[in-house]
Amino acid sequence: MDKRILDLQNRKVLKIERRGKAILIYLSGNKILGFHQRMTGKLLIVPRDFRDKHIRLRFRLSSGKDLIFHDVRKFGVRWYGSSEKVLKDKYLSKLGKDPLKINFKKFQELLQERHGMIKPLLLRQDVFAGIGNIVADESLWKARIHPRRKIASLKLSEVGNLFKALHYVLKKSIRLGGTTMRDWLRPDRSEGQYYKARLVYQRAGEKCQRCSAIIKRIKVASRGTFICETCQPEAGKPK
Repeated sequence: MDKRILDLQNRKVLKIERRGKAILIYLSGNKILGFHQRMTGKLLIVPRDFRDKHIRLRFRLSSGKDLIFHDVRKFGVRWYGSSEKVLKDKYLSKLGKDPLKINFKKFQELLQERHGMIKPLLLRQDVFAGIGNIVADESLWKARIHPRRKIASLKLSEVGNLFKALHYVLKKSIRLGGTTMRDWLRPDRSEGQYYKARLVYQRAGEKCQRCSAIIKRIKVASRGTFICETCQPEAGKPK
């Protein structure tokens, strides 16, 4: 039997924390069990007799149920070890700031230190941990900022609008339990509801909810991106 599995036995869950897109489970004995779910991974609480060919890890809980890591495409990442060792991991140690845990002044400083287009910056996990493609598109639409806008071209008022938009979208997504687009599920196997409430992401061909113009899909730094060209003019001036 794997020594790491033996080491996990009889440990108590003390707290669960999100770091960017990673989930860290703090255990007794100064240990951390961590996961990055990537594209198809999910953590589920299931009956002990639940079986599925895509279960990669299984942990017995004192409740009589099991915690499983289910990952169809096997892209997920797992960590286990002492808190010091896990938190020094190459990925975790380089994570940037959580947008929900910094003030506007710090957000402004992080933007001023960088160059290039705004959307690619928002997606950099070493700058802003936890912002993905959906949150970036939704926030930029809400702030009326084109994703190709140069960071240096943003006015102070626009930076403020983006800061507020990120908080709004992230908090709304958390409140609605995340985003289920295909097969992702919450630990209780219920679906996240944000996809149904999205404002612009994957709504190409539909009317903008703000101005009724047609939503377009473009590429920004090789990422599929959804915008309203009327609300988010590339030059930065409303049409």
